[in-house]
Amino acid sequence: MSDTQSLTRTALPEKLPDWGVLVLESHHAPDFRMEWRTHSFVKVLYALSGSGDVLIRDQSYPWSARDLVVVPPRHRNRLVDAPGSATSVYVLCVATSLLQFDRTFVRQLRPGPVRRSAHLANQVESRLRHLLFEQSRANLQTPVSMVADALQLLALVASQPAPVKRLRDDNREPTFASELDAYLESLSANFFEATTIEAAAAQAGIPRRRFTGLFRERTGVTWLEYVHGLRIDHACRLLRETTTPIPSIAFECGFGDLSTFYRVFRRRCGVSPGRWREEGT
Repeated sequence: MSDTQSLTRTALPEKLPDWGVLVLESHHAPDFRMEWRTHSFVKVLYALSGSGDVLIRDQSYPWSARDLVVVPPRHRNRLVDAPGSATSVYVLCVATSLLQFDRTFVRQLRPGPVRRSAHLANQVESRLRHLLFEQSRANLQTPVSMVADALQLLALVASQPAPVKRLRDDNREPTFASELDAYLESLSANFFEATTIEAAAAQAGIPRRRFTGLFRERTGVTWLEYVHGLRIDHACRLLRETTTPIPSIAFECGFGDLSTFYRVFRRRCGVSPGRWREEGT
């Protein structure tokens, strides 16, 4: 970074505002040094660039760009940059008072790194950007918007599988298997937000052509066929279990227009949505 005045030699103060969510953006100077810290809040560290180690209690975890590390409350921690590494870190701090509605959540948090995934990193970066934007606006909506984003990010982190131990200098050709697995898991709960295969590949962090081939190998169908299948399955459940109007069901399932919903539904189910509901299939 050319602006040396924006580099920090020591860790930034972690003073939470009244609403309990703080995001810090820390760009480290070459002689950066952090003393041990212990705090009462949940801390999530995201490495934008650089490398080094995260020390939590008596464990040391290597990390590099796009890695995510969780530090639960009352866990002594510090960062140690690799020599000559231009490290930039985002730090999300969330007060435990915001999690009182689920007293088991904090106890279930695993200290240390979250399983590495380009798909996860893309989602985390998106949330952090929005948090930073809201924090910079400092208006009447800032508290509720930041709390909402922070809780969503924590839920995302907590839902990740246990990390796979990896070597610090693992430069093997990526297979993208874990990225596709993470994307498929996310898609099962967010199929209504899917837009294009280009956006899906970017979200998963897989080149477009490679994503297309991997997706068909893993699922046996194209990306669009798979998305349509998830949407129609959800539509069938709503038709069977609720009295929700058909146009509302089409919207809830992610279809942009009613005609497309009818066409896809008939192709997959053999009858119209209304007929399917009447027959109680």
